[in-house]
Amino acid sequence: MEIVSSVFSLVSSPWVWLILIASLMYAAGNYIDELLFSKYEQEVGTMVLISTLFGGVVVAVFYTLAWYYDVSIILDQPVIFQALAVGVLEALWVIPYLYATERSGAIVAGPLFQAVPVFALAMEATLGVIPPMIQIIGAGIIVVGGILVAIESEDDEEGNVSHTVDWITIGMMSISAILVSLIYVLFRDAALATNFIGVGFWVGLGSLLTGITIYAVWKPYRENFNTFCKSADYKAVGIQFFNEMLDSGGVYLTNLATTLGPSVMIVTAFNATQPIFVGLIAGLLSFWGITSMSTSRTESGAWKIIALGILLIALGIIVISLGI
Repeated sequence: MEIVSSVFSLVSSPWVWLILIASLMYAAGNYIDELLFSKYEQEVGTMVLISTLFGGVVVAVFYTLAWYYDVSIILDQPVIFQALAVGVLEALWVIPYLYATERSGAIVAGPLFQAVPVFALAMEATLGVIPPMIQIIGAGIIVVGGILVAIESEDDEEGNVSHTVDWITIGMMSISAILVSLIYVLFRDAALATNFIGVGFWVGLGSLLTGITIYAVWKPYRENFNTFCKSADYKAVGIQFFNEMLDSGGVYLTNLATTLGPSVMIVTAFNATQPIFVGLIAGLLSFWGITSMSTSRTESGAWKIIALGILLIALGIIVISLGI
């Protein structure tokens, strides 16, 4: 009964449901990103700028929330600078992620975000939190699972099927996961010191300003964005806007969950449900006859390795949880 009571108490915690909803939103967003690449031939530069400029919408939303709840967005100067820095990171993490998704598809790139608890664990340890050994072991299992998920099937010159590790995809997703981990740790620190709404406002502003800067100084992205605006497919614009709502919603739900939860590492560990949602979406797309880079991979023998990687990720989360 004590175990059942503990499980019920955990499930009834608001932050658990927040991170589960965020995981579902992330998984759906992974596939929309892939759809924009494959069907609408969207350029990475265009998607990066749209993502960062969406910070303007975030600013408006948090300003409205601050007005409605009578919360001050005028924070201490160090906290404002920290929040703006988080906004810069918000703009940058999507770049390696989008290149990884373009290269290997959502079913590979998405689950590799499960390395976030590993990096968050390391970052929190530098703040004086010494994790139990069982949690370190669990983190190692997650890393191994992420590597297995990135294994792809290739045909050599003689037609023989072999499996290789796409280290480029792993590298890009590792960079992205490190930046995301830093975002969560810094956001939680700032929100606990002040208030969630005020920090959210300045983070959105930081992302918007970074997007404007990228547009001004990086010519390839600027040209991609200008070309998109001149010959915009309104359906693609609608899909992109919906995708940014999913992505931003997932990010800020996760930030809220980490603020309410015991630590960034523990909360983001529950994001291990994302590969499950990614797999379910792949199955539904296949059932409806919609194929993609990701769903076609599930039809090959590589699915067994992908499944093993996902199982290891889930096992690593369980092992980490045993040390809580």
